[in-house]
Amino acid sequence: MKPDHISLEAKKDGLICAYVARYITAHIEKHLATVASRKMRDLAKLLIEIKKYQPSVNNLVEALQPKYFDIIVSATKIIAKYNYVEDRFESPTLALNMGTSLKQCCDIAIVLVLKRKELYSTLPAAEAEAFLKTMIHLIQTNWSYGISSRSASDLLVNKPNKITLLPLATDLNFFKEYLINTANSALEKLIKNNKDIKSYVTVLETVYCRVLLLNRRRPGELQRSPFYLYDKVIDDQQKYEEFSDIVSLTENILLQSLKRIVIKGKRGRGVPVIFSKDVQEHLSTIFRYRDNIINKNNIYLFGNPKSSKPLCGYKVLKKHVLSAQLKNPLAITSTKLRKHLATLTQLFNMTESDIEQLATFMGHTVGIHKSSYRLPDDVFQTAKISKLLLLMEKGEASQFKRMQLNEIDINLDFR
Repeated sequence: MKPDHISLEAKKDGLICAYVARYITAHIEKHLATVASRKMRDLAKLLIEIKKYQPSVNNLVEALQPKYFDIIVSATKIIAKYNYVEDRFESPTLALNMGTSLKQCCDIAIVLVLKRKELYSTLPAAEAEAFLKTMIHLIQTNWSYGISSRSASDLLVNKPNKITLLPLATDLNFFKEYLINTANSALEKLIKNNKDIKSYVTVLETVYCRVLLLNRRRPGELQRSPFYLYDKVIDDQQKYEEFSDIVSLTENILLQSLKRIVIKGKRGRGVPVIFSKDVQEHLSTIFRYRDNIINKNNIYLFGNPKSSKPLCGYKVLKKHVLSAQLKNPLAITSTKLRKHLATLTQLFNMTESDIEQLATFMGHTVGIHKSSYRLPDDVFQTAKISKLLLLMEKGEASQFKRMQLNEIDINLDFR
């Protein structure tokens, strides 16, 4: 956590520390430590603003009294940057989540009171418990009027109006060539000096980017892939023999050449990762020198030589995207790559079964695939639905009966 007055406020507050301790206990994954840190800072920011309104408040548990509810609402609006002129939040997600965090803090405070831990030093335990339960009731019944409804509305408005930049095909092709050339150059140096950390990391980073480009994985999922998962997969050509008659020649070649592992995805789902033949060769080469460079305690496939942690995926991708000097580098992010895949698949005549398989590969549900990753609403509504509306406006809809939208061609005369 960044060392400043906010982190100091968070660390010295017993309830904030207890809240984060419970969060970490429930979320054991190491990478969620940054989320815990952010939650600590959010609560500390809130407490700092509450103290400005009410200097007599010493800590968060003292602020969780019914008489301070309106102050808490006002403080939340400040940290979520509420614009009174435009009647909107600049950080609606923070405002939306704060109510849940405060209810959980009240629950923890009640547990501590029941365990006879000193929180309200001047109040009996029964009275303190009553205050906290009343506070929970106020949040459940009144928070939506002051905060949640407005912030949720802002989220619903902001997301559809956000411009979605998708990667250019030329950029993707150029980026792939850049990664291959960079890897080959670094491999030559590594083979000459098998303790060259810089060259090793360069090859590893290019492999990471290429795997992410091919699989459209979330960066965190991919960067945390364990080394043993990749290492233990044996290329068994015979395991696909029984399927050779039911797949095409091209698909059969892919079965024989690609390597597949399954890693842990979002919400604990198993998601596959596919490695192309040349990527496998690059990995095989650098793994010959892995023991010379990577700490034995580092368990990750994309391990950072300087620690026991993996490479930071999104930083690696951003670094090489900028180095490649693409036409539209801002469009090459993991999220936009995932949207790009789902968008272009609409050009193919995919069955529901195909879409389900694609959604499973991407690590989400079919519903999420259709609502969040498909062709952007602004494109679909402007390019396709507007065509239907123009036909109806001209009174020509009956001429195109039993035709699909893609088959309809109209005279674009807007005069």
